[in-house]
Amino acid sequence: MAKATKNDEPAKRKRGRGADPELMKATLVDAAANSLIEEGFRGTTARSIASRAACNQAAIYYHFGGIDALLLAALEKGSNARLERYKAAITDVADLPALVNTLQALHTEDVESGHMAVLTELLGGITANPELREGIEATTKPWLEFIELKVAEAAESVSFGSFLPAADLADVIFSLVAGIELRNKLDGQVERSDRLFRFAGLVASLAQGAMNPKPS
Repeated sequence: MAKATKNDEPAKRKRGRGADPELMKATLVDAAANSLIEEGFRGTTARSIASRAACNQAAIYYHFGGIDALLLAALEKGSNARLERYKAAITDVADLPALVNTLQALHTEDVESGHMAVLTELLGGITANPELREGIEATTKPWLEFIELKVAEAAESVSFGSFLPAADLADVIFSLVAGIELRNKLDGQVERSDRLFRFAGLVASLAQGAMNPKPS
């Protein structure tokens, strides 16, 4: 029997600088997101990320220039995916109570997927790493634009809609959701979000009734 040569051995996947650049970057992004979700901002280090990605820590700096840029890339990937999910889910939802129910289901997906954990961990990390601020702001801008658009569309269905400041309301809504998630992380009372959506559902039902009164 012929002796196996070195060329006959199965090729091993390269990690780090020698790996496929796009594959390595994607692996690092996923590893960073999972580290934020499971270990929090404080526990997310070059070592923890590299361990999850099965590569050398130097790969982080080679592909991203530093941990902050990698963490922001992880936030951006999850944020873009969730935004597309929101756009697809509520495009044809016109009924206000149904819209609130849809948003509640989407928010549950945000939490279960870990996206809200990534966002809140990075928001909490701004104090320690002020450099994160600009990247987080850039990532949230498309969300604010999307919410503003939906607020403006909803305002068209009420008589006083032209007086509603869509941009300001979008900012308040986004800040409210992010703030509640930070508060939930502080005291662990995750049912706070459910109470918010129940209240929003009640308001939506009242508004819907005002727009479509029953005939006497």
